[in-house]
Amino acid sequence: MFDDTYFKSAYQKAYDSITPDKACLDRLEEYKENKIKGRVLYQMMRPVVVAAGVFVLISAVSLPVVARSIPGVYDTIARIAPGLAEYILPTQVSCTSQGITMQVEAVHVNDKNAEVIVSFADAEGSDKDLIRGAVDLYDSYHLKSYSSYSNVGGCTFLEYDAEADKAYFKVDVWTDGSFRQSKLSFRTRQLLLNKSDEKKWLDLSDIVINPAMKKVEMNGGGGMPGTPLYEQYFGEFFSSTERLTQVLDLQQIDESMMKELTITGIGYADGILHVQCCRGDFAEADRHLELYIVDADGTERHNDLSIGWQEEVNGERVLMDELLFQVDESELADIQMYGIFHIIDGSMKGDWEVTFSIEN
Repeated sequence: MFDDTYFKSAYQKAYDSITPDKACLDRLEEYKENKIKGRVLYQMMRPVVVAAGVFVLISAVSLPVVARSIPGVYDTIARIAPGLAEYILPTQVSCTSQGITMQVEAVHVNDKNAEVIVSFADAEGSDKDLIRGAVDLYDSYHLKSYSSYSNVGGCTFLEYDAEADKAYFKVDVWTDGSFRQSKLSFRTRQLLLNKSDEKKWLDLSDIVINPAMKKVEMNGGGGMPGTPLYEQYFGEFFSSTERLTQVLDLQQIDESMMKELTITGIGYADGILHVQCCRGDFAEADRHLELYIVDADGTERHNDLSIGWQEEVNGERVLMDELLFQVDESELADIQMYGIFHIIDGSMKGDWEVTFSIEN
């Protein structure tokens, strides 16, 4: 599920030669899989850069008492993340970098697991309008406890509050050790500030029947466990060291696609409709395609499977996806297809970090 090269690079930068062992990753993965119902997603972990930073603030508080003493903040957190409303931190747990203020709003720690509500806003007195809506932490966040050294997490954008000029996120983190509540540090190194979502209809008039295919090594994907298509592509994903699969070979990937989200082929073979896209490079942007087919009766459905891999253009890596639908050939003439092109870029690199303690 995870790309070993990325793990090695990320953790070597953070802890020199310290890397999480396989048992650690297995336990974290088991925890995450138990929380997912229905569709299971396997994604390559994006590179995370973690480095030594400045000490900002230590604040010891009794969270339930503080939470209700800040009614504006309490009401907001109770609405967007009700389970964390009793775990609000004082407003001074914040840090400003590059004209943007990061504030850790709430933290709930339970041994190996931690939930964090964090917000980003234009710094007070700044004439820059940087936070205007949804932004992305781009996996550059890290919750550090001095009793644990490795963690894996997930981040969800909650909302942008225009009145307060704050973009809120919920971060879930798991560690192999345990989070010591007497001293925690939360850090972010990069934000993506520009987000767009555009719906486009795809032209299916030139579907290539029985297209040329090539072998690639998968590093991610997703689908519904138990289905024949899922077993065909992912049945031996974890047990095999050779994760090769067949994908479309219809268009050469070139430099013009490095900063774009581009459809690179649509083909049909053996009852499967393949749509391939190039997501460009990924150092300072995140791009992905959400795809649907519409049947003759107007019924919409999402792809049945996705496959992810990487290719190289002039020494730079680009992300590739292929989305698969099971469709009878007799239906091809009657279906339509549209995609939602999700792009978030506008990279802002900084050093946002707060250090604090909590008492439940």
